[in-house]
Amino acid sequence: MNRHQLHELGGGTPTGLLSQRAAWVPDSVALLFEDERWTYRQLDEAASRIAAGLLARGLGKGERVAMFLNNRSEYLALVFAANRSGAVSVPVNNAFKAAFLRSPIERTGAKLLFTESALNDALCDLDSLPPTVKTLVYVDHIPEQVPAGADQVMTLAELEGLGGGAGLCPDVGPSDINGILFTSGTTGRSKGVLCPNLMALTMAKEHVDVFEITPRDRMLTCFPMYHGMAQVVTCLAAICAGATAVLRPGFSVSTFWDEVRRYEATQFNALGVVLHLLLSVPESDLDRDHQVTRAFSAPAPPDALYRFESRFGVHLIEGYGQTETKNILYNPWHARRIGSMGKPTPSSIVEIHDADGNRAAPGEVGEIVYRPTQAHVMNAGYLDDPEATLAASRGLWWHTGDMGSTDEDGYFYFFDRTTDSLRRRGENISSAEVEEVLSSYPGVAVAAAVRAESELGEHEVLAVVSVADATTFDPAGLWQFCVDHMPRFMVPRYVRVMDSLPFTPTGKVRKADLRDEGLAAGTWDAEAEGYRVPKP
Repeated sequence: MNRHQLHELGGGTPTGLLSQRAAWVPDSVALLFEDERWTYRQLDEAASRIAAGLLARGLGKGERVAMFLNNRSEYLALVFAANRSGAVSVPVNNAFKAAFLRSPIERTGAKLLFTESALNDALCDLDSLPPTVKTLVYVDHIPEQVPAGADQVMTLAELEGLGGGAGLCPDVGPSDINGILFTSGTTGRSKGVLCPNLMALTMAKEHVDVFEITPRDRMLTCFPMYHGMAQVVTCLAAICAGATAVLRPGFSVSTFWDEVRRYEATQFNALGVVLHLLLSVPESDLDRDHQVTRAFSAPAPPDALYRFESRFGVHLIEGYGQTETKNILYNPWHARRIGSMGKPTPSSIVEIHDADGNRAAPGEVGEIVYRPTQAHVMNAGYLDDPEATLAASRGLWWHTGDMGSTDEDGYFYFFDRTTDSLRRRGENISSAEVEEVLSSYPGVAVAAAVRAESELGEHEVLAVVSVADATTFDPAGLWQFCVDHMPRFMVPRYVRVMDSLPFTPTGKVRKADLRDEGLAAGTWDAEAEGYRVPKP
């Protein structure tokens, strides 16, 4: 990206971009949330007030600020405020509880935590906040009971008042870290990805170009703001184009199209199971009564894609990316190939490599690897994990861990994951983290979490555990334990109890064998509240 392009993108930082747009189109609507309308001027002024408050609390350049919030309009202002003060945002999954909630806050050393009263119970269930957290800020009001550990508890309005409405912010540049986003931990413990400012801006700009977004567009998302799909692909991309972002509290299949019509949305994103759920609703005369022309989706099965487009009149644009790389492939709007992930973006070099690291021939399956065409448009490494960073970037290529192939014309096709990852309800799940909870349940000797196929096209989680006496073990008790100790989307639907699990010669559970066995006889099903698969 040359100097002129950087200038057009606010000097290469999200906060610079917002200020630029506020100067150019101050009264245009930047954000819609429920009945709230935020103009570019209002969003920019709120970011400045909050940034001044952060600086007054000693949260300057490089300090970490965690955000444990539901989708709400203030979330976007907080992200820009942190960037403006030079601080680093740490978005936390709002479904987290117990150790899952503590981990990202503690590992990043966050000194300030933004939250809201609706999520207070999860924080109060912790013995204490991580010791680095000195300030706890509620964006709405302070509940009667607050978690132990913070030196100071205040409201967002009180924080804004600390800075007097203005402050001298530090210089923030394209290479500075904008946020630490945690991976789903598909190959083990979740990793904190250090994301530079220019990485987020480049992803937003490339999305704008692919979708041909204009200031007239209204971009709707139901995804959580801790996810790049909402924060970057929708909100930052909208600001990049001078368009309007429409943020929803969450996804509801029964009200989705009503919301699309209410906000006059022209596009939305539909990763994961959303397409299948929308297709599952009975057809209606209102199916095409909307203004949406295009939607962003992960590569969809051709049958689902054709049915969705035919029924709703919406063109699906597919893409591929990771937390570590941003979106690096898009299936071109005007020259797409069904079943393909598309071609590399201008900032991306993508290849398929064989097991020896050589470039694979068209049609040959190998690992998808990536490198950027310029600095600071991919991750700056994993938080406090140089070994994992080096392992993933060996040979000067970023190794995605995903398998794919290309055709003769350079279109990429997804084949499979090389890890034991699971994906459910639009969330990637770490099997290692599920197994950690399973293994802590009394009586469980060894545990494995593997995927079982779902009728919705993604995965259900199958927990396979070995216990001393499989005939007396109660799988319902284990399931309830999981409900109490992990986010709901991670809770296994199926439980199979065995006397022993299969092992490799090196002592690792042979998960491939368990996946192949699938829902074997004796598998307990939480949705059936019993043994949907009969015991032998």
